[in-house]
Amino acid sequence: MHTAQLAQPDNPPLSVFISGSISIRQPLSTLVMDRLAGIVERSMPILIGDAPGVDAAVQSYLARQRYNHVTIFCGGGLPRHNIGGWPVRTVRADAPARTRAWHMAKDREMARLADTGFVIWDGSSRGSFANIERLCRRGCYVLIYLDREQRFVSLECDAVREVFLASHRPG
Repeated sequence: MHTAQLAQPDNPPLSVFISGSISIRQPLSTLVMDRLAGIVERSMPILIGDAPGVDAAVQSYLARQRYNHVTIFCGGGLPRHNIGGWPVRTVRADAPARTRAWHMAKDREMARLADTGFVIWDGSSRGSFANIERLCRRGCYVLIYLDREQRFVSLECDAVREVFLASHRPG
């Protein structure tokens, strides 16, 4: 993560909302796993959803690390994936169950609560882009892994956020 995201000795570690595209399945790239290892090393609390794809792949990685600082967010009842048996936070939505609007409620809540974001994006998922946008609107630092290009983009100031959002909006 960015040096500004490192916890100070007297401050609790910053929380990170990890999200990404359903189209990205296991195995995660080595570059992504290295970044996740840094989050684990700093004991950053992780907020993550219960979807297949990136959510499940990251959960598998965290479970293998026996990492405990994870909260799973789901739309109702039991989460679709909770590989590490972590605490679950259910977010109610005013939308029909299992619709895009229903799932977006939990994403909005994680983006509202997180201090930073790490998005593993296929470059076309509108849900992942919406999470990037939500975090940017709050002025959060966001690290994006562009899976197709196998590179990171760091959104650490308003000017960079604005350029990224304008140039990467899914069609």
